[in-house]
Amino acid sequence: MNQDLQIFRQKISQEEFSKTETYWLDQIDFQIVDGDLNICINSEFVKSSIEKKIYKKLLSISEKISGIHNCIFVLDPSIKLKKVDIQTITDSYPEKPINDKEEKVFEVDLSVFNNLLTGSSNNLAITAAKNVVQNPGSRFNPLFIHGKPGVGKTHLLKTMEESSRSSYYIDSESFLESYVSGIKNQSIDLFKNKIRSVDILLIDDIQFFMGKKGVSEELFHTINYFLNNNKAVVLVSDQKPQDLLGFPERLISRILNGLVTDIEQPSSEMFKEFLTKTNEENDNNLLTFSNIEDLSNIDISSFRDINGIVNSLVLNKQTGVNNSDYITGLVKNLLNKNTFILTPEYLFDYVSSLHQIDKKLIASKNRSLEVSAARHLLVVLMRKHTDLSLTQIGLYLGNRSHSTVLSYLKKGKNSAVVLKEVNSFDNKLNMVEAS
Repeated sequence: MNQDLQIFRQKISQEEFSKTETYWLDQIDFQIVDGDLNICINSEFVKSSIEKKIYKKLLSISEKISGIHNCIFVLDPSIKLKKVDIQTITDSYPEKPINDKEEKVFEVDLSVFNNLLTGSSNNLAITAAKNVVQNPGSRFNPLFIHGKPGVGKTHLLKTMEESSRSSYYIDSESFLESYVSGIKNQSIDLFKNKIRSVDILLIDDIQFFMGKKGVSEELFHTINYFLNNNKAVVLVSDQKPQDLLGFPERLISRILNGLVTDIEQPSSEMFKEFLTKTNEENDNNLLTFSNIEDLSNIDISSFRDINGIVNSLVLNKQTGVNNSDYITGLVKNLLNKNTFILTPEYLFDYVSSLHQIDKKLIASKNRSLEVSAARHLLVVLMRKHTDLSLTQIGLYLGNRSHSTVLSYLKKGKNSAVVLKEVNSFDNKLNMVEAS
């Protein structure tokens, strides 16, 4: 064994750790590689707990022994968790002490809501969200927000998380993976305690729980826990509660007993406000007043459309393309066709949803067959349905080079599966335009 590692382990054995700290210490395997201390853990939840509980102490010991200043977390699912001691875990996430004679005080910062574009389409949802942050569990519990993709639901959840220190955001995929991992590793209480340790739980895209009985039941019990302990739950979905087929009836009933509100597509006033703000951030050199007026008259359906247009404007400016000509062509195209805007963001979301692969993974260096297939489809669709150059497409795909994007394009066009998916997309597009 590495001598530094032997000394490190010996020093740890001599250090005083509390019962809770010792529990988390038992979940770690250590390595010293290339002068760095590797902290090997088997899940993100363990990593989060180690960071909060004993990371600073481990780093201090490491620095004293060998001058190692870097501790790197290494995810290794093969590491076996120590059997969960429910009392120990409960101790590791203690409830905040409450004096019966005093009101429970929450540290909040509502100023972060000022960064949101607010209008008739989302005013009710934002007002409800502020109420939840200010007084968790007292009103609108659970709060259920629904709306079409791209209208700002996730952005609102992230704003709520940022505004309260006692909040936790989790998307449906992470919730599902953590639940399944907890069952498999007999550490489900660790997961439960993690999400129940806060005053505001924010769960995104719960429509993906449809048909998954186990996780739907866990969601029901989690909501009950928060309701019974005067804590708040906020749920987001692309669909109304009544349309969540396959969910337990009692879960839908719990949701309907709270506040259900929607977020609609952003208004032209909100679009104009965003364009004006973006132009100011670019020293008023991105758009003319006439450009802003022309663009704000476009019928947009989501913030993703807005971001797609603005990103194209910024890219045009960087690559020397005339934005006035781009805007004229965009407006003319929309006046001649009853269609929606095929922005790069829209296509990115479409491919991500079709292949069930996260957008970050598509833009990453991952070369698995599944991710590569999604990447090739995205490049073909972007090249066919947008005015982006190969260099500009490369910027969307993690700053890839012109030659790399060209290679993706050729592979996509030579793939029977990709071409079939492109034809399917075009058929859906034609149906929308004909309607």
